[in-house]
Amino acid sequence: MARSFLMGFSSLLVLGACTPVGTVPSAADEDVAMTSAVTITSAEVAPNTGPHVYQLSWSTDAPNAAVRLEASGDPMFMQGEGIVIADDLAGTSFSWTPPQGSPRQYFLIIPEAGEPVRVSNRLLPLEGGRNFRDLGGYETLDGQRVKWGEVYRSGVMHDLTQADYVYLAELGIKVVCDLRTAQERLAEPTEWSAGAADYLFFPDPADGEPASFISVFQSPDVSPETVRQAMAEGYSHMAKQQVPAYREMFSRLATGEAPLAFNCSAGKDRTGIGAALILTALGVPEETVIADYALSEIYVDYMAEFVGSGETIPQDSPYAFLTQLPPDVVAPLMRSDPYYLETALADLKSEYGSVLGFIQAELDMTDDMLKDLRAALLES
Repeated sequence: MARSFLMGFSSLLVLGACTPVGTVPSAADEDVAMTSAVTITSAEVAPNTGPHVYQLSWSTDAPNAAVRLEASGDPMFMQGEGIVIADDLAGTSFSWTPPQGSPRQYFLIIPEAGEPVRVSNRLLPLEGGRNFRDLGGYETLDGQRVKWGEVYRSGVMHDLTQADYVYLAELGIKVVCDLRTAQERLAEPTEWSAGAADYLFFPDPADGEPASFISVFQSPDVSPETVRQAMAEGYSHMAKQQVPAYREMFSRLATGEAPLAFNCSAGKDRTGIGAALILTALGVPEETVIADYALSEIYVDYMAEFVGSGETIPQDSPYAFLTQLPPDVVAPLMRSDPYYLETALADLKSEYGSVLGFIQAELDMTDDMLKDLRAALLES
């Protein structure tokens, strides 16, 4: 995956009442305590546990609240329809291995009194994938949640294995949007074999990379801070540069063509902006959007991959000079620093009034299309 760095970066709560000492709670008090609603305040499936092991963890607003866990290969299964893998469980974590050959699993964490929360593994356990993950599960400002199994973001797919494609075939992906340039696709082609899907790619951006961005690295005064600032400023340019691709993605999703996956090379920059726009259009709070973006450098050690690729970078590559720079200078390039996305979103707000204003003006999303998008990708 070495080339993709060099080619990809450039495109840049506790329930219950207290009783006084010595007071014995009445039966009525106990009934109220037992029927008080319990809220699941957080839930996740740990990454990197392998395709056949699921490590669930959760927290509630009532200590030791009992939950039931149900599992299913259907991302939208309802309470009572799944396999009960644990019942009356008072802990906050559970590990489960499904039967061999099972498809990807989705889970309902169901408190004894309260609303269930649906969860699955965000990062897919692929042998040759890079940052291939699900955008599902995030809560919106109006209390809905993004459906699991509908929108996936990824980095380069060149090294996906046969086992990976067997796993992905179970997901039923209908559309793949490849945001990479022609040169990137030629260097690391995707041989998609996870079932029939519209595989889309787009003309190279006409404006290319701003000369000012490259000049930052070639300046004798280059520093980690100047590179960090250049990355942040480059993200706004990148958002506009990718409008044709993002427009097609939004159109497909609004017309129900999902599951859909989209990718670039690193899976953090062009893809990161695309994911931020989709989540924003669905009404996910900005702090959650930023947190999703920042997951990339938790899931992938980009700097380690870059350092390990140094000897394989052709000397005639326009980015060969990066291998001669101090690691601390190159490091900001490899990051998913929240500052980068925050800067881009602030710039879009300044120019279009809001990020949603950019989506409507540049991605041709009408009010009706946004309603269709939300109806397709949100669950109450």
